[in-house]
Parts: sequence; structure tokens; C-alpha cells
Amino acid sequence: MLDGLTGLQSVQRRWVYLEPILGRGALPKEAARFAQVDAEFRRLLQALKADNRVVSLVSGLKGNALKDQLTNMQNEYLEDKRSIFPRFYFLGDDDLLEILGQSTNPAVIQTHLRKLFQGIHHVQFDGLDELVSNKTSVATLTAK
Repeated sequence: MLDGLTGLQSVQRRWVYLEPILGRGALPKEAARFAQVDAEFRRLLQALKADNRVVSLVSGLKGNALKDQLTNMQNEYLEDKRSIFPRFYFLGDDDLLEILGQSTNPAVIQTHLRKLFQGIHHVQFDGLDELVSNKTSVATLTAK
């Protein structure tokens, strides 16, 4: 029984990480695969809502298959991102998923800067396209 609950918790944790990233359709190939897994996960939750006995969960659990699908999708997605930006190899999966899922939130990214860039501990966003160090030196950022 404990394995069933642990499996469901693992599926839910992976789903929570991937849903903001793949659920918005930014990556069409992965989003289509995620939509299938998402539908199955939601069906599982609806079945649990209808019959919340742990025994029924364990006896009819498709959680292991969902967990495997979500794990494979997550690993492929993270490896793709790491191959594009190798500094992401310095981060664990949970940290990288947090950054990718909250990419529009500078406060989340701030917490991981030390792991990505030696000597950069804080980035100040002031709209001037500049990077300010803790020793008050400023590096201007330009787009190519």
C-alpha cells in the first residue's frame, strides 16, 4: 500500500514540475506527449476522488506507468536544456525545473545564480540592461 502512495506522490511531484513548462504549449512535441500523460493523471485523480479508499488506489494504480512516462519526459527535456546551456549541468533536476518553470520570476532565478556563475551572487534588474556586482561594478548587457 505504501508503494502505491509513494508512487502517486512521485507522479504528482513530477507533474507539478512539468505542467507549468509543458502545459502552456511552448514545446509542441513535448506538449503533445505531456497532454496524454496529463489526461491520464487527471483521470487517476478523478477516480481517487470518486473512491478514496487506499485499497482501490493500489489495486487499480496506473501510477507506475505514469511515473515512468513523466520521468522519461522530464529527463529528455532537462537533457535538451542542458545541451543548449551547459551551465545547467551544475544544477540538480529539481533546481533546474524550478528555474525553467518560474523563468519569468527573477527572485527564483536569484537563488540559483551562485551555482551557475562563479562570483555572481545577485543580479539587479533596473531596466537599464546592466549587471551590478556586489562591489558596485556594473557590466552592461547587450543583445546580439
